[in-house]
Parts: sequence; structure tokens; C-alpha cells
Amino acid sequence: MSGNSGDTNYPVDKSFDLREITINNRTVYITSQCYTKTQDDDGSIHNPCFTCHILPATPNFLNDSNLQTELTFPEQALTNPFSNLFEDRTSRISAISDAEILDYVVTDNYKSEEGDIMLAQLLANELPDNWDIDGDKQWDGYIPDCQFNFDHEGFDRTVDNTYTGWRAFGYYPFLGTFWPTNGSTDDVMIRLDKPFRENERGDFDLEVYKLNLSIVESLLKQSDITIPPVDEVRYQRRPQ
Repeated sequence: MSGNSGDTNYPVDKSFDLREITINNRTVYITSQCYTKTQDDDGSIHNPCFTCHILPATPNFLNDSNLQTELTFPEQALTNPFSNLFEDRTSRISAISDAEILDYVVTDNYKSEEGDIMLAQLLANELPDNWDIDGDKQWDGYIPDCQFNFDHEGFDRTVDNTYTGWRAFGYYPFLGTFWPTNGSTDDVMIRLDKPFRENERGDFDLEVYKLNLSIVESLLKQSDITIPPVDEVRYQRRPQ
């Protein structure tokens, strides 16, 4: 996304047509990071592959640790298809002043000055023709709705203080080229499907939602976790 905080007209790349269904890269599941050089010019060997290709731990049962030492790309993947990464951007970067970079960093390109999510507005009202794959003039995919307005428990709230369902959580940074030291950082949030946020009456229930999030956390960690006391009798009652 780009543009300043007051620009509600999202820039649309006319050269890219989301209606295109031709698969040009049949090994797109192999990411650009997989083409990282593992040997320096001086012969030093590095093993960045260990960050992804490891011995499995439940509930992941895929053992592809051999890919740390074996290059087993299919034939069509032996040539790096991510040609956009080959461009030397040194001169372009040098031409960008510190002031321009600081201005970009402090500019909100997610919300307008009025506090509206700009991409959501575009997808709801001004869908570009080259994004309309079925020609029905409406976006059928996900529309951004996280407000990035988190309370003390990490739950995202709307301007009227209702819950969007998104919750931010702490995590260990993933190894490799995505470390903040390399200029990459992000927010991580989770939202369970609507039935897991509701009680048996179909109403949003924060306590039920917290319990279901705790179940997910326990599964991912493969260990018991501590939760606040819960009134289990409450969930045995049936609506009148």
C-alpha cells in the first residue's frame, strides 16, 4: 500500500490484472528465500535452510530436514523465477533522502485522516475492473477490518468499542531474512471463526472466546497453559 494519510483514492496498478488465472510460476510454493546463496565468495558455508526444513514436532509431521544439505528442486525450479529481485536498486536507494524515508515511515497508509480503512473503502465502493474476476462488481474476498486499536488484553476494538475479533499476541521472531535487524518487522494477530467467539445463543462472549483462544495456544505449544477460573456451570445451562 502507498499514498499519504489523506489520500482515499488508492493507487491501482493497471498493469496487473487480478482476473488473470494463468499460472506462470508452477513452483511458486518455493519462495525466493530458497534461492539464497549458501556459500560466500571466500568459500564460507552458511545454512539458512535450517530455519524452515527441520525434524518435525507434533502437530507437524513433515520431516524435510534433508533439504538443509540436498538441493532437490524440480527441474522447472532450477532457474530462479523471481527476476524482479535481480534489479540493482543501489542508485535508486541513494537518491532517496533521509527526510523522504522518515516522512514515509510516519505516514499512515492504512487509514485515512478520517480514520477509515482505505483499502476497505476501495473494495466496497470503487472496485477496479481489473480486480473483478467474476464481473459482479463486488469484492468476494477478505476486506480488511482490523482497526489496530488494541485494549490492554490485546483485543482489537472499533471506534464504538465493540470487538472485531482480532487479537494481537507476542511471539518469537522467525529466523532468517525477516528479522527486525534486517529491516523487517510486523504485527501478528489471530481471529477465530465466528462460532468460536460466540455462546450457544449466538452472542459474542468474551469469556468463551478467551477459552477457545487458550485451547489454540495450548495446542500450538503442546503444553498446559494457565487460565483464569471459569464458571463451568454457566456453560451447562440452556437458553430459555
